[in-house]
Amino acid sequence: MADAPSSWPQFARALRKQALMDEMMETQGVDLIAAVRTGEGFVKARANCRDCKDEGACRAWFLEGSREPAEFCPNGEFFAALKSEK
Repeated sequence: MADAPSSWPQFARALRKQALMDEMMETQGVDLIAAVRTGEGFVKARANCRDCKDEGACRAWFLEGSREPAEFCPNGEFFAALKSEK
């Protein structure tokens, strides 16, 4: 079906960046439930990620296997504030 959202390049890009944000939160030890409960904060974080120009740096950060916060990440402070107590 040519009109399906999965065939839209921008939709695919948004999903790819959303997946990167999810991976970043998991890697940084973010409490996902606490993040979602911030409501507007979580929506803004998603928008920050979607609009971020550093997708390549983000992917490279994952490949390096770093556990340190990614300095380039526009959501770094948001993630740091929501680290889970494990």
